[in-house]
Amino acid sequence: MKTVLYIILFLSGCAMPSTDFIVGYYPSWMKDDLSASNLDLDRLTHVLHAFAAPTEDGQITHDPDFLYPELNERVHQKGRFILLSLGGWGNSDGFSPMAADSSSRHRFVHNVLSFCLQHNYDGVDLDWEHPATAADRENMTVLVKQLREEFDKLMRPQPLFISMAVTAGDWMGKWLDYNELVKYIDWFGCMTYDFHGPWTNHAGHNSPLYESGGDTDGSVDSGFRYLTVTRRVPAEKILLGVPFYGRGFNATRLYGPSTGEGSEHRYNEIPALIETGWAYHWDDVAKVPYITNPEKTKLVSFDDTLSVRLKAEYAIQKKVKGLMIWALGQDFIHDRQPLLIALSAPILNQVKVGSGDGNSPQHHALLTNYPNPFNQSTVIAFENPQQQYITIELFDIHGRLVYTLVHDVLEAGAYTFRFSEDDLSSGILLCRLSSPSFSSIHKMTCFK
Repeated sequence: MKTVLYIILFLSGCAMPSTDFIVGYYPSWMKDDLSASNLDLDRLTHVLHAFAAPTEDGQITHDPDFLYPELNERVHQKGRFILLSLGGWGNSDGFSPMAADSSSRHRFVHNVLSFCLQHNYDGVDLDWEHPATAADRENMTVLVKQLREEFDKLMRPQPLFISMAVTAGDWMGKWLDYNELVKYIDWFGCMTYDFHGPWTNHAGHNSPLYESGGDTDGSVDSGFRYLTVTRRVPAEKILLGVPFYGRGFNATRLYGPSTGEGSEHRYNEIPALIETGWAYHWDDVAKVPYITNPEKTKLVSFDDTLSVRLKAEYAIQKKVKGLMIWALGQDFIHDRQPLLIALSAPILNQVKVGSGDGNSPQHHALLTNYPNPFNQSTVIAFENPQQQYITIELFDIHGRLVYTLVHDVLEAGAYTFRFSEDDLSSGILLCRLSSPSFSSIHKMTCFK
């Protein structure tokens, strides 16, 4: 089947931020389902190890089997980062009283720093669910500022990260001082999911890219606009949340009345439901699927490989910093992670202008890909001497078109991009670059 890889262009002379973070929560209870050795760290930049919890007096507590040294070790072996995630649903009660007391707050900051250094974490993710008063807003800002000050005293080549999970609207957002927090937080992970569940009186999408059907409970797009337009958070400080799970409802139709079952369904449970007769539906406005049972009494809204790819495309278009996954392992099927593969492909396969002396290339050039032969991914480089329409296509040895990689007007510049495709078979591929005045072909060898 022909696959079109969507490409974002970074033009020379423009300091445009790139969408390059793929951050995944790794809940401690997923250890038996997805071991550290099975994490696909080629497709992740950061892992958030969830959850430890703050206490009222500034201590850090966690389950007896929370620590997982093999996880931290493997993440670092792959050149990635791992953060300690504090709080989460049911683990956040200690935040408010701790942050309100200067002694407890100071103790907590010290304990966070010690915990990160002792257990080899690269920073902390704050998942306070949820601040609810003006005092919480003020105390959170003080807490984050003190954390940043202590982290920066370490004088490390790579400072410890501070990230924060935030909701996609004003009901919690009004208790956050984004104007101040943005000075100290490396990124805000926007929880653009759980827009419908047992708390709504009707069925609806768990994480629609856009609102549809007249429903105004929220979407990825509305969450992005809330942060960037209403609260003026820079796009390069935002990660958009992508759920690897869905929500179930006792309902006869989408947006119809629901008794609010709200059960969670991991993505890896969905194929079995479809095999037993559940019908697949695609909402082309919301850009997400849902399924209904044969009796039309139950509905499950979820994300699949198409919808997460579209969300990655949206993130690139909006120039946010990246994507945040809840939760790693929920798409683990037969030793593959299909949602992670689909979500990461647009981000990994981005065209970027090469750094150099700023001078435009004098001639066309399609350079040899590297590595060649390659196993799963390879880097393709080319030079374009003037603004014009460029097409780059891959053909099999029989001349059949397999992929269209680039089909757009490009500025003059030297470009590179990574081509990655899990389902590629061993063999020869012909890579062709063409423009109105030039055409070139070279061979690429895939070896598996």
